Amino acid sequence: MIQVKRESVRNAILDSARDLFSKRGYHSTTLLDIAEVAGIGVSSLYSYFPSKLHLLYAVVEPWQKDAFARLEARVKALPQPREKLRCMLLGIWRDMPMENIGLANSLMEALASADPRQKKPSALLSWTEERLLDMLGTIMPRRSSKKIDFSLLPNLFMMAYDGFVINRRLNDLRDIEILVETICDMMLDPSDKS
Repeated sequence: MIQVKRESVRNAILDSARDLFSKRGYHSTTLLDIAEVAGIGVSSLYSYFPSKLHLLYAVVEPWQKDAFARLEARVKALPQPREKLRCMLLGIWRDMPMENIGLANSLMEALASADPRQKKPSALLSWTEERLLDMLGTIMPRRSSKKIDFSLLPNLFMMAYDGFVINRRLNDLRDIEILVETICDMMLDPSDKS
């Protein structure tokens, strides 16, 4: 028998998954839990998402893309390179994880335990790094005396994001602001300190 996919059922699955991953985390949330909250059977859930990791990405991706759109708008509105860089770094390292630490941490849990032979269900990391590189292109002064290859920095920034998410979950709340000021000092000329 062919199963007809309904948008309302898919949305119920996504809503229950978002709530449960946010509250319980990835490992403590089962597909049975998600299916029960969504009001469907587990077998029905599999007709919409081939795995728990695919379902997590279906929840995380729109959240993260929306958070980046809002961050880009905040960065663009600022007048000075230092303010823009500071806003971008605090946005990805502090503000985004704080917005939904349970969901951000669920992604860390899932990736840390994923089968290394399997590909990620989405190119979300590449998309994120491209957005960061674009933002850096609008932030960094064209005539900077600092010769920095910015192409690898987005990867470094996202690796740091992973660590900040994990530390926040463990209540290791080091002073991100001081670190951000140090990065700004390293990347920008003193004349860009505005």
